Amino acid sequence: MKSGFYCVISFFILTLVGCKDKPDSQTGNETPEAQVNTFKVVLNAIVKKNDDFCVLYTENGSLEFNDGSWKGVTGMENEQAIEIALPPNVYPTQLRLDLGKGQEQDDIVLKSVKFEYAGKTRELKGAELGLFFRPDPSKCTFDSSTGLIKALVKDGKKQTPSLYPNESIMAAELPKLAM
Repeated sequence: MKSGFYCVISFFILTLVGCKDKPDSQTGNETPEAQVNTFKVVLNAIVKKNDDFCVLYTENGSLEFNDGSWKGVTGMENEQAIEIALPPNVYPTQLRLDLGKGQEQDDIVLKSVKFEYAGKTRELKGAELGLFFRPDPSKCTFDSSTGLIKALVKDGKKQTPSLYPNESIMAAELPKLAM
């Protein structure tokens, strides 16, 4: 009888321990602290076909972009907000935008780019986009006054449109969000 009682008590204790909250990294939910320490880039753009976008970043001021965050984009005829979050506790010094790798993608119209961090925001529109970003001339053209991004075609293959940072401006402006 005692062994049955101990078995029930053991089962009850194991159930309580097994049902405790999982760490946030396992549930996919971010703690409020992680959300505050997450740098986000929100692109308002017209992207007509499904594709994948990436925000690449460096933390040392260089243009050696090895790390990035990808986001699947659903094609729409209208402007949409595409939010791409960098990993928690990453604060970029330079950002590059890779805007779709789909061979069937139409021209993209970039209306604005917003940076968000710790409750602060910085939104770029119109000609200001051209101050922060420049096209990779081997992959695309970018008219900052209209936001039109046209991928170049080389050897019959559409290139991935990439917007690189204007290093000095981005290096001066990004730290202001962390102050």
